Amino acid sequence: MEKEERVAEFTPKEKIKNLILPEKPSLELAYFCGVLAGDGSIGYRDSKKEYCIKCVGNPKDEQEYYNSLIKVLIKRLFNLEINPKFHDKKTTYGVSIYSKSLVNYLVKVIGLPIGKKYNSLKIPEIFIKTKELARSFIRGVADTDFHLAIRKKAYPVISGVSKSESFIKEIKNFLEEDGFRVSMYKREDKDKRLNKIILTYRLELYGKKQFFRWMELIGLDHPKNQEKIKFLMNS
Repeated sequence: MEKEERVAEFTPKEKIKNLILPEKPSLELAYFCGVLAGDGSIGYRDSKKEYCIKCVGNPKDEQEYYNSLIKVLIKRLFNLEINPKFHDKKTTYGVSIYSKSLVNYLVKVIGLPIGKKYNSLKIPEIFIKTKELARSFIRGVADTDFHLAIRKKAYPVISGVSKSESFIKEIKNFLEEDGFRVSMYKREDKDKRLNKIILTYRLELYGKKQFFRWMELIGLDHPKNQEKIKFLMNS
């Protein structure tokens, strides 16, 4: 990653916090960007001249994930001390980072979308060029937007969902090129927070062969999946 791509000089607050920006892509950076693609948003409010990275999930099963994984990852990647907390009238839980330089880095250097993301969401070119980085990015997406279910006779199903058809198709195509068998379909879901019906796009991988290949090549780090993974590994 060339230094010329860097965006402007750090603000006084960023210098006080000793913000750092990664010099080159890494598995951890790819994973974090996958998490942002799944549960995150990057925004700028002109009225307040405010740059913000926000990443939140369901408080019922996401608190340990943000407290034990994401907080530590942000410290390692960017040298920022961030304390996860409740957001959106305590309906979500996660992190928010106010940093102009980090927003510009994620948008201009990495290639993540700013503002409404679903029309332009994709695996960043900086990661898709290297299979291991793309897998790590997808693991970040999976830990936030995928679900591991166990059906009768210990039959695993990995399913992912997004409002972006092109993004799900891109992940599907990558997985198929990586040797997976993937089904994809669209359906209508009710968004309880917005209280309205939304169109979503889903992909699914069925059976133990697909599950074991997923764990070997991509993996799942979210604490909520660990008991299920242990059960399937021992079944």
